[in-house]
Amino acid sequence: MIRSLIQFFRASQGPAKDALDRPRLAAKLEELTRRNAELEQSVAGHRRAADELRRFQAYLERAQRMTRIGNWRWSVPRGELIDSSEAYAEIYGVSCSEIHELISSHQIERVIHPDDRERVECKFREFDESGVAYEIEYRIVRPDGEVRHIREVGESILDDSGQVVEQIGTVQDVTELKQAEASLQKAHDELERRVRARTAELLDANAALRAEAVERRRAEAEREEREMLLRSAARNSKIGYGVWDELERKYVSVSEEFAQIVGLTVEEFNVRFTTFVEDFEAVHPDDRERYRAYDEAYNSNPAITQIEYRMTKPDGEIVHVRELMQPIWDESGRLTQSIITNQDITEQKQTEEQLRQAQKMEAVGQLTGGIAHDFNNLLAVIVGNLELVQSEIDETTQASEWLGTAIAAAERGAGLTQRLLAFSRKQALQPAPVDANALVQGMFELLRRTIGERIEIELVRETGLWRCLADPNQLENAILNLAINARDAMPAGGKLSIASSNARIDDDCAHAQADVARGEYVLVAVSDTGSGMSADVQRHAFDPFYTTKDVGRGSGLGLSMVYGFIKQSGGHVCVESEAGMGTTIQLFLPKFVGKELPETAGVDFSKMSKARGEVILVVEDDPDLRSLVVRILRSLGYGVLEADSGAPALEILCSPTEVDLLLTDIVLPEKMSGTDLVEKALRERPDLRVLYMSGYNEDALLRPGRIADGMEFLQKPFRLAEFARATRRALTQKKLPR
Repeated sequence: MIRSLIQFFRASQGPAKDALDRPRLAAKLEELTRRNAELEQSVAGHRRAADELRRFQAYLERAQRMTRIGNWRWSVPRGELIDSSEAYAEIYGVSCSEIHELISSHQIERVIHPDDRERVECKFREFDESGVAYEIEYRIVRPDGEVRHIREVGESILDDSGQVVEQIGTVQDVTELKQAEASLQKAHDELERRVRARTAELLDANAALRAEAVERRRAEAEREEREMLLRSAARNSKIGYGVWDELERKYVSVSEEFAQIVGLTVEEFNVRFTTFVEDFEAVHPDDRERYRAYDEAYNSNPAITQIEYRMTKPDGEIVHVRELMQPIWDESGRLTQSIITNQDITEQKQTEEQLRQAQKMEAVGQLTGGIAHDFNNLLAVIVGNLELVQSEIDETTQASEWLGTAIAAAERGAGLTQRLLAFSRKQALQPAPVDANALVQGMFELLRRTIGERIEIELVRETGLWRCLADPNQLENAILNLAINARDAMPAGGKLSIASSNARIDDDCAHAQADVARGEYVLVAVSDTGSGMSADVQRHAFDPFYTTKDVGRGSGLGLSMVYGFIKQSGGHVCVESEAGMGTTIQLFLPKFVGKELPETAGVDFSKMSKARGEVILVVEDDPDLRSLVVRILRSLGYGVLEADSGAPALEILCSPTEVDLLLTDIVLPEKMSGTDLVEKALRERPDLRVLYMSGYNEDALLRPGRIADGMEFLQKPFRLAEFARATRRALTQKKLPR
């Protein structure tokens, strides 16, 4: 084009033109010629670059096909595939147009193997959302059905503002690499199998050589091995061993633990125990004959033999020992040695004794609790009927006095059964946060009047004392019982100390004593300087009806009641005493944890006992007691319905019949307790008031040994006035949110 322009200018110049324009036109023509040459050079350079680029692209395509790697580029704003290599399409077994169509229509996931599809789609979504580069391996199924392994890498390209504008990536067919890896693994496994087989052969050969060497040193090796095992066991299990030479009739070796069991060093043992059969000094006298018979039986017929007996150490301490004797014969069958293994099982015996004591106390508690429950039912009928008879006769007559005496005797019986219930841990407790310091201080005058002037009282109160969780009335009774026992142990006078402090029982202490839980407690210790207790008395101290007092001076239920109350409260009792040295009873009460509820003002129910038209449903399986309760309620003006078990009572409660109060025994027949009945009844009648009564609190009213909030409890036997007040109180009780 430039060249044509130059020719046009030349043709347009005639001789008539002004000569002055020719130089300018010539210069212009020269400039155009120069620029044309530069343009032709630039075009030639671009052509060479284009040729080089085509060659490079050809090389790249060839390299991609050789390495089975393809690439792709995706425009994020346009949401389309910008370009991809032929190798990319070939990897998927389709043409370039087909791969573009699959990607542009978001159908590429169809070629991914079904087992890998969810994982790959999740990775792609994560890449689209975060833009973070990824690398993943998966399988594809090509149109011809062939499965190939793919490794894909992708990353994002950002503009100057940090926005993702493009995504680029590569895919590589790694099927052959996977196959090679599988082949390599197979070869590795085969090599490992051969190595193991060869190693086993070498080990077998080595074992044969070792067996020959071991056989030559068998006797020495066995002895060393036995000693090593025994020493190892001795360190952890208080086990000692000794080697007795049957030919020379003496010990040839004893361990340090073996000597320590009898309270000696190895050197002292070797001096003192020069013989075995003739010297039985260490054996407890009561077990000596049995041990001699055991030793003679072993000598007459050597075999692995075991015995348990007691040893007395030089300092007088008695230990329980489990002994095992094992004979050792030489190659000719001659008995040459005996291995004697001794284990100190004193702690085990003590634990077993504690467990037996706990089981005994539990069994006795169940028995006494059942008896007390039945007695309370009987006493409730007796007291109630006596009071009804008393209300019908003239108070000035002799018969009224007799009835009063009978009622008082029945109440003493009720007090006795209440102590039995305390021991059996089946009394109804009303625990509350208690300041033990304040409680003991408030009892000071009562204690002074109870134990007399000859005994000094000392109160030791720790500052910062935690509050304990206990029934305050029962805690006062327990301390009073202990004070009375202390008084009886100091007939000539002495000193009574009541100390309170915070205490913690750790894992070691809890493990050492049966039925003791680790944790934080408030400790109330009652100590005296009296006659103390022997070890035998201490073992029976909490047994019901066990007493060392003269006939008529005690029921034997004081300490058992304390024991039952503390255990039912979740605490622990410990006795420290020695004959002639006084006694200390330690009461561990659980620390109160939680928020204290504000005290509510009391209500005078003395004038609220009469009925106000309410209807009461009485559920009691004892017909005599049920009849008495119904008669009392009707005499107070209440409407009364009655049932002998939970099922008929529930039928009444599920009917439209009006019922204002459910008065139920806790222990009922036919597998539905009083608490079960209340639970079902409250589903039908959420506003129903409840009054429990029982000889003992078997079902624990939702929590072991505790009255549920918002519910009243009446302990059998009861006086008529007490019964009337409890009924009125239950009817006026404010319902708490469930």
